[in-house]
Amino acid sequence: MIGIFALLLFLVIANRFYPTIKGFIGEMRVNKLLSKLEFPYKQWRDLYVPNSKRGMSQIDHVLFGKNALFIIETKNYQGWIYGSENSQTWTQAIYKKKHKFKNPIWQNYGHIQAIKEYLSEEIPENFPIYSIIVFSNEATLKYKTPFKKASVINNRKLLSTIKELDVPFIQETINRDTIENKLNSLLISDKKQKKKVAKNHIKSIQSEVKTNKKKVKQNICPHCGNSLVQRKGKNGPFTGCSNFPKCRYTKAI
Repeated sequence: MIGIFALLLFLVIANRFYPTIKGFIGEMRVNKLLSKLEFPYKQWRDLYVPNSKRGMSQIDHVLFGKNALFIIETKNYQGWIYGSENSQTWTQAIYKKKHKFKNPIWQNYGHIQAIKEYLSEEIPENFPIYSIIVFSNEATLKYKTPFKKASVINNRKLLSTIKELDVPFIQETINRDTIENKLNSLLISDKKQKKKVAKNHIKSIQSEVKTNKKKVKQNICPHCGNSLVQRKGKNGPFTGCSNFPKCRYTKAI
């Protein structure tokens, strides 16, 4: 009897923490791949970057390359992945089971804005900062056209994508040591402090989600504040921002 109770308790705990464990495994896989890049490449994992809009942005990986910065978001998902650059949510399909999740391109765009703000005095406006969304090799990416704002790839293509993007360009002189030191200052070694920061970060996200849902109900675009209107697309009618094409927000079905 005790054995059955212990097993049930284990299953409940495992189910509760499964998303966190799965995400951690995905980050470790990417971390192992990035560690293969030699000097001058330098990476940071799990950074909490000050953000004037949200208070804090949690970034899975920041990579400082030869000629650019790479902001990398990991998604350790399996199955078929459907999504477009401007849709509010994407879909994971495993057989007949479907799960919606936040558009990772939008998510990583916020991370890039936070990095630009944080390093505004260290990097010029034209300095390349690339967005990379990395899914596991078990995921099948079912998008029809290439994305313009991010590279959406599987793990196996990560290193080749970075090397393909990291090419010389005409730029102002930057001080690598200053940038690296400033990113180093974001590392949190104390576990209690990191747990507290992470908890506050989750609360701020939850608060933002509630505020955005309230805005959408009032037909207000949560991205730019303009009104939401009915539009017609090739796949039928949908609700989008009246400030299109400057704002490409679309309401999730």
